[in-house]
Amino acid sequence: MAVADFVRSARESFAVGWKIESNWTDPVLFATYRIVQPLASLLIVAFIVIIGSSTSGPGLPKDFLARLIVSNAFFVYVAQVMMTMGWLIHTDRSRYEVLKNIYISPGTLHPYLVGRGLVSVLNGTISVLVTLLFSVAIFNGLLNLNIPLDLLKVNLLMLAPAIVLGIASLLAIGYILCAVNIVSHRLEFILGESVSGIFFLLGGVIFPPTALPGWVQPISAVLPVTHFLEAIRDSFFSATLSEYLLDLGYLAATTLAVSIIGVLVFRAAEYRAKQLGLFDRKSEY
Repeated sequence: MAVADFVRSARESFAVGWKIESNWTDPVLFATYRIVQPLASLLIVAFIVIIGSSTSGPGLPKDFLARLIVSNAFFVYVAQVMMTMGWLIHTDRSRYEVLKNIYISPGTLHPYLVGRGLVSVLNGTISVLVTLLFSVAIFNGLLNLNIPLDLLKVNLLMLAPAIVLGIASLLAIGYILCAVNIVSHRLEFILGESVSGIFFLLGGVIFPPTALPGWVQPISAVLPVTHFLEAIRDSFFSATLSEYLLDLGYLAATTLAVSIIGVLVFRAAEYRAKQLGLFDRKSEY
């Protein structure tokens, strides 16, 4: 019964979150934004690689470019979840002033946060699909670069578990961002973007973690994002089963660790907010 209540509450939260995310403009403009934003981000990085290789190297690193396209496409999940959950507490507490009402309801905040986070996952899924399709159309179709990226050869049995675990880890990290915002204010403007930037740098999106300074590599190794993207690339580029299982195992372990940390940190922040009356605090700018 408790599980059914959690799912029902998360479903209602998802519906509310989707209306908030999509109703700020007309449907055509909203759809255009969802398509153009991730694609523009990818094209900036990709054309830097293409132009740089044409002026300083013997040829275009096609394998590297293919991995870069996949990494940037799936990093959209990271950016979407971090931005949504980095702003969530601020908007519901200060702008809509409903956080206190949600908190005193018979349920808990947990299904509400999960439901709102899953909205960003849906938006991210749309952006990922569009980015991959347009990338193949542009680089292999329009520009005829013959990049080794065939979407029909993706191993879905490898891809699905990586996405599920990756999304779980991102929601857990989102819990931590929500916890920070519960006990603080004026961080929401930079929190989601800052965390996304750290993950972009250390998560192996553009270059492998082994290219980082030695003292930074252990930090990269404990981030779920690093192993999430590596497992995703395994499914796209026919990695061996042992390599994939190793990456998936690291992803599962780091996801479990960050989930435990996320729940504990959120509970501590929730307790402190209750003691200090922070659920209805106003932030004036």
